[in-house]
Amino acid sequence: MTAAEQTKDPFADEAWRAAIEHAAGCLACRTPGAGCETGERLLRAYEEAARQARPECASNADAQAPAPRR
Repeated sequence: MTAAEQTKDPFADEAWRAAIEHAAGCLACRTPGAGCETGERLLRAYEEAARQARPECASNADAQAPAPRR
């Protein structure tokens, strides 16, 4: 399952699609080690939208984490 498939938020899906479409046509995004401001911005927008779409998952994951061993 891709990161985009894990959310049900239309904005997160749209942000993911925009990031992927940009990366597919951007030489800098497809070149290892090259940087692309637009690609980075689109990826950050997706990450933020995905985080906002599932805030309860993050708090549940913390609650279900096992206690560290001593």
